[in-house]
Amino acid sequence: MHGLIARCWMFWLVFILILANCGGNSDKLAADGDLSGGDQDVETISASLAEKLGLTQYVGKIDPIEYSHDGQEATYRFDSAQGPICMRGAEYKVSVRDTGSPDLVVFLQGGGACWSEFCLAITAAPEGIPLVDLLNEDLSSNPVADWSIVYLPYCDGSFFVGEAQHDDNINDLGTRYHKGLANLTAALEVTKFRFPNPQRILLAGSSGGGYGLLLAGPLLRHYYPDVELIMMADSGIGLARDGEPDYLQTALNEFNVQNFFPEDCEDCQDNGHITGLLSYFLDYDPDVRVGMYSSWYDSILAKVFLHIPGEQFAKGLQEQTDRIHAAFPDRFRRFITDGIQHTSLLGTPNSIIGSDLTAIELPEGGLEDLMSGVKIGGMDETILDGQSMSEWLTALIDNDTAQWKDLLEEKGSPPELE
Repeated sequence: MHGLIARCWMFWLVFILILANCGGNSDKLAADGDLSGGDQDVETISASLAEKLGLTQYVGKIDPIEYSHDGQEATYRFDSAQGPICMRGAEYKVSVRDTGSPDLVVFLQGGGACWSEFCLAITAAPEGIPLVDLLNEDLSSNPVADWSIVYLPYCDGSFFVGEAQHDDNINDLGTRYHKGLANLTAALEVTKFRFPNPQRILLAGSSGGGYGLLLAGPLLRHYYPDVELIMMADSGIGLARDGEPDYLQTALNEFNVQNFFPEDCEDCQDNGHITGLLSYFLDYDPDVRVGMYSSWYDSILAKVFLHIPGEQFAKGLQEQTDRIHAAFPDRFRRFITDGIQHTSLLGTPNSIIGSDLTAIELPEGGLEDLMSGVKIGGMDETILDGQSMSEWLTALIDNDTAQWKDLLEEKGSPPELE
């Protein structure tokens, strides 16, 4: 009898030890690359906005094919047969930094867009995490310096949500693969596997990554329905040519993004802009708060991307963001400076491109003409009413409403951007 009791206790001890170890592999990639061994269980999540919009088609269907590790950082690579791929066929990669923090940054890189009427895009995914201000663990003023990070390179040319391909041979480079949704989903599969239970998530995007936030927000929320979610749109919030809806519409059609717009959203495309997608998400999810940065006459967006005078850009920026702030004054606030600055979270854009400078497609005129007069901002140098972007972002993250103010600098004379 004593031997039987001892064997029973031994059985239960082994069983308990097995259970204790089952959830402990979130910091490793399964030997065969399958993410299903982690703590993620997105299949059990109830119906979400992402499902309603058709954004979940790749959820649970993408695994990395390779994994490399260097200290706290790791890079995952993907097989294009599962969907993820850069615009000209290069493999897609996602990098993470696990600091052990309960808080997480998910960052969407910028880098233009490419369609039949305009093409400025990065077409490869660099390995590793770039040394931009928001991701710089050695920048003392960075409010997320010690947070864990998931870094999404932007190489699909379609704002992280495209689901199409075209054989139109733009720039004599053959097929355009706009598989942004597959790339985004691949990154979020890794995110959920590596960081199954974060306390807070800051979803941030600069430039093209800021446009990507509009639909990345709902998809991220699908993976993390109960986590505190903060968003920061850095020089990109869905603005287009004010009063000219056909301009951006051509790109949306070529990216096949239109299919993901909610049918019951009358304002998701307003006067040529798609900022209404953010209003729709804020209305749908009362627990999300959003900050945004822009300058009144952003030279990259106005001059390079939209080809409009700075005054026209400022008009659209004012009207579109006024409307969102009026509807959600406690959950959407702006930091808008005078001048032509583009972005406030980067400091330097150099490392987001990587070492392969051939993986950049440029419009006519080349890089020198493109960057003439451009100002890229950093978190400490971007200051308004005595408050730096670092301080303002800290207040946004902490929900310090007294310090997280709606700041709009008075407009100066519009510069000649054309």
